[in-house]
Amino acid sequence: MKETERNSPRKRGGRRDLILLIVNTLLFFTVYRILLYYAELTDDTFWSFLVMVLYLALLLGFTLGYLIYNRFFYRHGLTKDRLCPDWSEEKKETFLADARRRFDRSRWMMLVIFPLLFTFFFDTVDLFIIEPIFR
Repeated sequence: MKETERNSPRKRGGRRDLILLIVNTLLFFTVYRILLYYAELTDDTFWSFLVMVLYLALLLGFTLGYLIYNRFFYRHGLTKDRLCPDWSEEKKETFLADARRRFDRSRWMMLVIFPLLFTFFFDTVDLFIIEPIFR
């Protein structure tokens, strides 16, 4: 691999995003388990229900925000020749550039959505697979 490819801004950004994804996942999962442990200690099911609903609302809100901001990806994969032939080349380029810009600017939301998904996935695995084995 060439030196310029290895240290390109895209590679560094991808590595940084991966580290942020791992840190966020650990953070979200740790906070989730601590809050559920507190609910278990106080023997109050309201707290556990509240924590789960809060995390679910965050997941739903960020996912819907991501989809709406990216206009449900209806522009994804379009090329100039697939757009309206009446449009000028400048309008087509602006249309496609806006889709790329939206996608790039909303990447940070994925750093919240994936950790929330992983948190629910790990909790489900713990609840339905790990816990019954060790019970």
